Amino acid sequence: MSTEDDHDRDSDHANDNGELPWDKQQVAPTAAGGALTSLAALQKALANVNTAAIIGRSGKPMMLFKSREDSGTWGFGQRRTIPEEGSRWAVNPLTIQWGCICFGAGNKAAEHMVAVSQPKPLITEMPDTGFSWQEQWAVEMKCLNGADAGVEVIFKATTDGAVKAIVLLVDELRNRLNGNQHNGKIVPIVLLEKGGYQHVKHGPTAIPVLTIVDWMTLDGPAPAPTPVPPNRPAQTRLAMPGSHDGVASLKQSARVRARLTTRRGRPRGGPA
Repeated sequence: MSTEDDHDRDSDHANDNGELPWDKQQVAPTAAGGALTSLAALQKALANVNTAAIIGRSGKPMMLFKSREDSGTWGFGQRRTIPEEGSRWAVNPLTIQWGCICFGAGNKAAEHMVAVSQPKPLITEMPDTGFSWQEQWAVEMKCLNGADAGVEVIFKATTDGAVKAIVLLVDELRNRLNGNQHNGKIVPIVLLEKGGYQHVKHGPTAIPVLTIVDWMTLDGPAPAPTPVPPNRPAQTRLAMPGSHDGVASLKQSARVRARLTTRRGRPRGGPA
């Protein structure tokens, strides 16, 4: 079952409020109790608006794991692009979310997602949509190398195996922060892999696995070493370690070789 959002909500709609700009049109009359009463009513009304379902959406392509496709397949975007094998993905720890999702008629999804810094939304507190709600976790990732380098996605997990993959990632991150020896490297770099188990009803079942292979800072990977310009003289690239002058190092090497010869210019140990 797909967890794609209902993209119809993002489409533009014609303005049927007349030709006047919105600030020139007539607004609703003030309530009888005056402006303060109107503000209080507005505050109460806005408190009941579920903005989390909209704000929680990043607009990035969705990364999903299909457990029943070819023994488990990763894919992102509407075209279900399969990530390059062995590619590395940076997981943004500041984007971890938890919440709920339900699938309605036509497989349309309704979500209530918030950052993990906020209380976890409870399924029992979700509005009655006529369809069942289930737990969902999400996190944003960015590919660092290979054919998909630079691609940013959001990984949404609703199955037990997918949720576990993110939860295990959270455990590793929490342990790293508590250890206080991370030197600012709190962004896990993962491989998109898969595991599996024997399901009672479905038999062999694939699950997503986020294997941490490295860590980096929130600023991104460390800059690569500055390459030696190709137009520099060849001898300067032979500088000895710790020397700032390649030519001086070459002269020093020449003096060492000179000390290995006799005053007559014959190598030591050679014929008289």
